[in-house]
Amino acid sequence: MGMPFLGARQKTVSAPELESTSRGANFEESDTSFRLLGMTLVEIRLDGEARQKLHSSRGVAVLVLDRELEAFRGGVRSGDIIAEVNSAKIRSINDVKKLLKHHDPHDPLFVFLLNASGWRFTNLSFISGRP
Repeated sequence: MGMPFLGARQKTVSAPELESTSRGANFEESDTSFRLLGMTLVEIRLDGEARQKLHSSRGVAVLVLDRELEAFRGGVRSGDIIAEVNSAKIRSINDVKKLLKHHDPHDPLFVFLLNASGWRFTNLSFISGRP
């Protein structure tokens, strides 16, 4: 199955396809991508099982991950789809930005993730545990 572009940096993908395509992918920052805690998040169009599980045709996925920063240490991996942050449903980069606008950086982010293996939950902090 192909993964056609559906506009600026949006693809139609299923969770397993995203996981396999995200390894080594390169792209530029845009209105549909955002850097956060070592992750580069991108807006995607969902299909298949991911669309059913998230009850949405749009989502935000982790496409690139810096192994030295918080998100990787917290268990986030390239290909993960972010379902919720702090109990707020995430369907776009704008949802993430709105949430962060009112978030105290001293408080952790509670992130609910979906990938080909299933659901996961992690806490991410803006304050690094490294000296």
